[in-house]
Amino acid sequence: MLITIVFYLWYLFIIISTSIVDEKNLRSQSLDIIIGGVFTDRDEGTTSRSMESIFKYAIFHYNRLANDAHNLTHKINLQAETLHLVSSESTLQTVDDVCSLVHQRRVQGIFGPPCIELATLAHSICCHINIPFINVCSNCYDPENLAGDAEEEWDNVTRHDCVSINLYPSNEDLNIAFHNLTHKLQWNKFIIIYDIESGLTRLQRVLNDPGLNQTDILVRPFTHINDRSALLDAIGRDVFNIILDLNDLNTHAVLKMALQMGMISSSYHFLLTTLNIDSYDLEDFKYNFVNLTAFRLFRRDDQRVKSAMDSFLLFKTMPIDDINQRLFTTSVALWVDAVLAYAYAYDKLITSYGGFRSEAIRPNISCVEDNKWPLGAELGLKFSEISFDGITGTVKFTPSGKRTGFELDIVHLTETGLTKIGVWSREQGANFTLISSSRGTLFNSTLIVTTIIGAPYVIYKHSENATIILNQTYSNSEFEGFCIDLLDELSRELKFYYKIKPITTGRYDDMVEEVKNKVADLAVAPLTINYAREKKIDFTKPFLSLGIAILFKLPKPEKPGLFSFLSPLSLEIWIYTFVAIFTVSFILLLIARCSPDEWRNPYPCDAEYDYLENRFTVSNTLWFSIGTLMQQGSDVSPSAISTRLVSGIWWFFTLILISSYTANLAAFLTVEKLVNPIETAEDLAKQTKIKYGLVSGGSTEQFFRESTIPIYQAMWKFMISNPEVFAKNSQDGIDRVKSESYAFFMESTSIEYTVQRECNLTQIGGLLDNKGYGIGLPEGSPHRERFSEIILDLQEKGIIQKSYNKWWKGKGTCSSDKKDSKANPLGLTNVGGIFVVLLGGIVLSIFVAILEFLWHARKNHADRRHSVWWELLKEVRFSIQCGASNRKALSIRRCSQCKSDQNDSDPCTLPHQRHRRSLNSHSSSLTSVNFGHTSKTRTTTEKTPELDRFDSILMLATEKENHFDSRSRRRQSSTRSQRKKSSSLLLIEQQPSNHVHHIQTQQVRFNRNPDSSVKHSLKSQRGEDDNGNSADVNVPLSSSLSTNSRFPLRVSRL
Repeated sequence: MLITIVFYLWYLFIIISTSIVDEKNLRSQSLDIIIGGVFTDRDEGTTSRSMESIFKYAIFHYNRLANDAHNLTHKINLQAETLHLVSSESTLQTVDDVCSLVHQRRVQGIFGPPCIELATLAHSICCHINIPFINVCSNCYDPENLAGDAEEEWDNVTRHDCVSINLYPSNEDLNIAFHNLTHKLQWNKFIIIYDIESGLTRLQRVLNDPGLNQTDILVRPFTHINDRSALLDAIGRDVFNIILDLNDLNTHAVLKMALQMGMISSSYHFLLTTLNIDSYDLEDFKYNFVNLTAFRLFRRDDQRVKSAMDSFLLFKTMPIDDINQRLFTTSVALWVDAVLAYAYAYDKLITSYGGFRSEAIRPNISCVEDNKWPLGAELGLKFSEISFDGITGTVKFTPSGKRTGFELDIVHLTETGLTKIGVWSREQGANFTLISSSRGTLFNSTLIVTTIIGAPYVIYKHSENATIILNQTYSNSEFEGFCIDLLDELSRELKFYYKIKPITTGRYDDMVEEVKNKVADLAVAPLTINYAREKKIDFTKPFLSLGIAILFKLPKPEKPGLFSFLSPLSLEIWIYTFVAIFTVSFILLLIARCSPDEWRNPYPCDAEYDYLENRFTVSNTLWFSIGTLMQQGSDVSPSAISTRLVSGIWWFFTLILISSYTANLAAFLTVEKLVNPIETAEDLAKQTKIKYGLVSGGSTEQFFRESTIPIYQAMWKFMISNPEVFAKNSQDGIDRVKSESYAFFMESTSIEYTVQRECNLTQIGGLLDNKGYGIGLPEGSPHRERFSEIILDLQEKGIIQKSYNKWWKGKGTCSSDKKDSKANPLGLTNVGGIFVVLLGGIVLSIFVAILEFLWHARKNHADRRHSVWWELLKEVRFSIQCGASNRKALSIRRCSQCKSDQNDSDPCTLPHQRHRRSLNSHSSSLTSVNFGHTSKTRTTTEKTPELDRFDSILMLATEKENHFDSRSRRRQSSTRSQRKKSSSLLLIEQQPSNHVHHIQTQQVRFNRNPDSSVKHSLKSQRGEDDNGNSADVNVPLSSSLSTNSRFPLRVSRL
């Protein structure tokens, strides 16, 4: 049993060892495969000898690297057999040459030729004898190029009967790639320049895009090497996007001509359909700000590419003129991958059969005998099973032989050369981002700048009547203004030149269209940044911030009112002031009558005078308060501490009040008030007298059109319902504001500039929104960030603000606000109110005087033989008599008793009514406080009716004395003793039955001329002397007293 187990193990070991040895022998066995290359002198852009050298180099590079480097199971050596076809040969001769190559040289695959016609013929031969056909032709044997065959039939044929492989990306994939790219670049208008009509098959999706206007797509042929017609057509039609579908030689020629015609600038964008862009000499273009974009199939910095280029340099059989590093083109890379793909497929075929087969090594193939290669169809199927990373990317095929799974690099020309900006794939489409340029990108380039002429932004230096020609560019030296200063700073930083292309329509949206369509490189003007414009072009950071405001005519100054002198204080202050006057007067009156120090002897020289007076009556107190308020004095002055304290506080109050009033009065009298009929946009919307509008087609119109605020929506409805309110441009709107009742909506910066120069215009209200002016660039421009950086730098340095002050507040500003050296004189309109007050006061005083005159005339009517009006006329005649004396006789009205007595020698000297008032008031004067009288007795004793009567008489005498002037009192005081000796004393004696009153002797003095002599006799009828002066009279007491109470009253002259 053990022996049996050992035997089986030994047998298994021998079998395994044999298999390993066979496998090693199989791997070490080298298989030589012959492949043929067919070339012609009509190959694309190259000679047949160059293509033959490239084919042989590809085989050399493959054989140079070990099989392990290619990860092949079997060692396969490839040998090349080539055939040169002459374009003048007939089709029969070409077929015979290809069949001879296959039959005599025993080739197992045909490569080439790139020529479309011969490639189609060679493909048919290979299909007939079942030999794989491999090519790298960009337009060869696609289903669209095979007459009478549909794509489905083609796929079926190639899958079962024919083997045809093409490493060049299919036209279907390129169609999708170019359509994705142009759509991402948002090209709506472009021109296609082609040299072969069949090449347009890879642009069918672009041409038939339903989203494009077919009239904006131009297709022009390139007929010869110096054909400039297509470029001239692009210039004439303002087309700035150009697709070049040309071979390498023609592409380079067109770019040279574009450089000579000034089209290599930022205004133009070239898209190349060639995948061979890496082999182009672009040194003359990369410093001229050209936009050049293309697809690239391989990267030179890839390690596999570097290895292939090393083999390229070591390939000695190629003439030195035909091989250099720049000639390592996409075609060369595709040939290398094509040879490698054949080796991978053949390795798969051998592996599937478990080793080499004789029919695989030396097939007997003949076109005449219709001998097909039995393994040819299977070899064709192996191409769809392989997948490897070649120097052109991932290499894999569909069952129909089309390449799939590859990616294309999107490259853009910059100052450093071609730069990868994105990748395209069938699954993901075009994903790229244009790289921002560096400082040197704009160096020495000339940019076209579109703008709108209008102060202070862009001002034409020549005559204002000069005409700007449409679509013509001008030198920057012909213009000045804020935007020109900004452009000068930008050009100084970025080292570029510029020309001005003004817009003649005056519409800002036209500038946006010019930048969008690449007619201009920049839009530098008061161009507002908004969402609608951002969808069309790119903007830099704002260089000015602003908003929409209202421009309106400055209202005419309103003259000061007639009573403008009341304006410094508000109505409530005036009311409080009058309340304060009456309140302080009442408090002062109350305190004065309560304070003992305010009661004083009216005759300080008469120490025995029995009565004290208080000068703070109601009228005097009001006069004191008003006089103090008016900064005037009064005869009344406080003596007590309490009254002085109240007076001091009142003086302080009037000082502050009058000072404030005086300080504010000057402004109200001299400043002319401006009253605007509108203050805000709401006021404008609520009225109908003043029309309002804006410039049509601008950002201001868009603001109102798209606003969601109800007040702005209502204003927009009004404007669209009245089209005449829209202005053609800003200047038109300004002119309408000056000449009509019209309010104009415009940017606040423009309003500020206008107001500085138009003295009769002003800005109404605040800003309706906030926005900014920016520089417009084509969408996707790589220079936006750089422009924005410089704008921010200029703002931080204050250069933009300095330029703003120069153009807004510099020369030409309005000078109406300059003050004259002399103040304007005040007119009647300023101070007419005080004259009205003066006139009113005079009229009122005359009216009061007349009332007083009438009242006192009636009250003191003495002569009953004449009427009151006769007495009044007499008094008026005396008052207006020129040269009349300033003294007149005292008129004393007689009582009823005197009326019945016909003896005029003893008249009643006391008016009857005064008797009663004096008696009534005398009793109340004995109290401590009496608002009706200003005197009080020193001592108070028990009174009798007789004494009361006498006190009344004494009070009457005192009242008469108060009318003496101060000089008379001083004279009387100095001669007091003398008058006492000569004057008669009034002694009143009364001895009633019950008690006796002793009354002090009181001197009775009447107002009279002290110089009158004793010889003047009394006129009893009228109580006057000869000169009409008052005389001393005997005053009998009234009979109302008791019969024994008559007082002997003896009155003599003083």
